[in-house]
Amino acid sequence: MKLTQTVIQKSFTITHKGKTYYINYLESDGYTGFLHPGWEVIDEGSEELNNEKLCLKLIKFCRKHFNDFKPNYEEGY
Repeated sequence: MKLTQTVIQKSFTITHKGKTYYINYLESDGYTGFLHPGWEVIDEGSEELNNEKLCLKLIKFCRKHFNDFKPNYEEGY
């Protein structure tokens, strides 16, 4: 068996000051086709957030909580 590519994708939903934002992270050590690596911040209206200061604040929050989710890998296998 040989590992040929690894893709990490994380999705966050954050409520900040009464609004909901959707933050996605994608990184790969190989080709991902149409997927763009890095961070993407979407607002409630499904539009890319253009407020750079708020984007950075949301991304910083996501990075701080990047590994908080602890899935149970034993279930279902």
